[in-house]
Amino acid sequence: MKSQDIVEQTPADTYVFAYIWEPESCYENPTWVQCADPQKFWETNFVIHGLWPQYSTGGYPSDCTDEPFDEEVIVDIGMDDMNQYWPNVKSNTSDPDYDSFWEHEWTKHGTCSPLSQENYFNTTLNLGKTFGTPSIITDNVGNIVSGDSIRSAFGGPTMVSLQCENGNYLAGAFTCWSMSSIDGSPNKQIACATDVQGEDNCFDNMVTIPSF
Repeated sequence: MKSQDIVEQTPADTYVFAYIWEPESCYENPTWVQCADPQKFWETNFVIHGLWPQYSTGGYPSDCTDEPFDEEVIVDIGMDDMNQYWPNVKSNTSDPDYDSFWEHEWTKHGTCSPLSQENYFNTTLNLGKTFGTPSIITDNVGNIVSGDSIRSAFGGPTMVSLQCENGNYLAGAFTCWSMSSIDGSPNKQIACATDVQGEDNCFDNMVTIPSF
């Protein structure tokens, strides 16, 4: 997903919705603060990485406006919800830089969506809640399952790009969504662009679902 230069950017027409599997993140980064005491939810569910405006022909825009991140938007949504579904596991919620993850997601990606900042964060959070995590993952934490069966649970091999460490340890997933012509929100899961499909790096057919 190669970013285009800002002077050449045109409006995106689809989204990538990106998930993280925190047990693997914490295995790779054991010093991250919240890895020492992970939430129960993170043990069996993906958490949100971000909602990224994308071109259906490949590539994506980034850093489209200079609208600053507004921490009050997160306050209004609710820190508990955000920390459960879209956490910054590197930091404690009381740390001054805790919202740096969301600031990055808004600045790089959210500014390229047609959504207001409030709608961007609310829409992404609600998509994470409603789309959820396939049962083949939640029911097999600590086990090994076929990558093809995971892809099928997401709708098939063109509908998801699985992310793995070392080719077979589940680390995340990308799904792709059409962009509503009415309000710019993600409204239907669609086949991913070829470049997004090409980022599937779960090369071994048997995938380990890491546990904490």
